[in-house]
Amino acid sequence: MCRKMAAGLGKRPMLLVVPVVLVLLLPDGTVPVVQAQQSSDRTGAIIFPDELSTRYEQERETLAKEKRESSRRRTDEASDELDEDDVRYDYDNGSEEFYGLPIDYARQLSELNSTSDILNLLDPDSIDQRIFMDGGEYSGRDIGVNPVPAACEPDSQLVSLRPENLTSSRYYYYPSCTRVKRCSGCCNTNQLVCEPVANRTILYKVNILEYRSGKRDKFSHFDLVPVEEHVRCKCQCRVKEWHCTERQVYNPNNCRCECTNKEDRNRCLQERQLKQWNPNTCTCDCLPRNEECTSGSHYDRSACKCLPQKPWPGRSRNQSLEERRKLIVKPSPVLPDPY
Repeated sequence: MCRKMAAGLGKRPMLLVVPVVLVLLLPDGTVPVVQAQQSSDRTGAIIFPDELSTRYEQERETLAKEKRESSRRRTDEASDELDEDDVRYDYDNGSEEFYGLPIDYARQLSELNSTSDILNLLDPDSIDQRIFMDGGEYSGRDIGVNPVPAACEPDSQLVSLRPENLTSSRYYYYPSCTRVKRCSGCCNTNQLVCEPVANRTILYKVNILEYRSGKRDKFSHFDLVPVEEHVRCKCQCRVKEWHCTERQVYNPNNCRCECTNKEDRNRCLQERQLKQWNPNTCTCDCLPRNEECTSGSHYDRSACKCLPQKPWPGRSRNQSLEERRKLIVKPSPVLPDPY
């Protein structure tokens, strides 16, 4: 039995497995880019530069659209819940500006040294960290140069050494300007501004020279020019306590003046179709007018709408035309006195 099976196996044809290697010929100058981080739907695929750029542009536009729609939905949902502590009306630009960034958090952001430092403050599920890495799928020309944050610190700035009231063109200062350290930088919110917390005064010895046409200039004297230099800087409130009016109280934690007449604000909000609350002046102002009043009416600023004109004093509204004609007196000539 075993011999028959062995004989049968010996008569079957043998299958030879030969590995086939596929060689891909590319045109001159084309370099395939094999990424270490591949997408889940194309594991092991070869991604070319042009294809990578197209994919990234499509994904970036889609993500940007989703973020705009999500932000718009959140704004609509929260618009009914905002109070005067969250919304401030900008009368110069005619728009409402939302101050949702806490002051302490804005100061924390101003102390960061690089863009990558902010990753520790973000939700890890909200971003794809590959866009912050050197190399990988989102590299090359698709990512620009990372800006260095302009922290609030002393930096060199030009300062004039000439007095503003200098009128004579015969004498001039040399040098006429120099560079000193002055506070500058970003504070990540309009409520904060980079200001000095420590400074010093430097006395610069400036040459006062006399200009002489056709001759060499003549030295006149030295002038000591005091210039203030900033030593330490800090993001501080732009609105100070002295900005507040008698109707306001200063809130240093939120860097703003808050109204104390809450009852006036509540009454104003009940007439929001005609009026709006102004937190800068703590007054109830009329909304911008869309149309002019018709004849026989006038615009009442206390009611914020057009009201009928009041009748003249001494005249009844129901007074008939005949009764008014009785008041008309015809003039009669007066002869001059002969004497």
